[in-house]
Amino acid sequence: MDIENAKNLGKHWAAIRGNKAIAVIPMLVPSDVDFEAFRIQAINTLQLLGEVKTGELLDDYGDRYFIPRKNHGNRSKNPKPVEPLEVFQPSDTYQTGGNI
Repeated sequence: MDIENAKNLGKHWAAIRGNKAIAVIPMLVPSDVDFEAFRIQAINTLQLLGEVKTGELLDDYGDRYFIPRKNHGNRSKNPKPVEPLEVFQPSDTYQTGGNI
């Protein structure tokens, strides 16, 4: 993955399971939507699938990656390299109710 040249799709919440982002929801909403109510429902929905993290969604020529944001306790002046997580993308054979 080429982080430097990937297209940044903005801030998102993601449900993380293992080393993969299972689902993502953007943080950007129309101005007529109550952001706080949206935030609560988005996080509750993602919690059904995995651990919820905040971060940036990147598109690298069709491949999507999620870069989790470090919490305040893990930020430093000498940060560790970022570990991008692949975003689950259903294949043509994916069926509703199937295993991920």
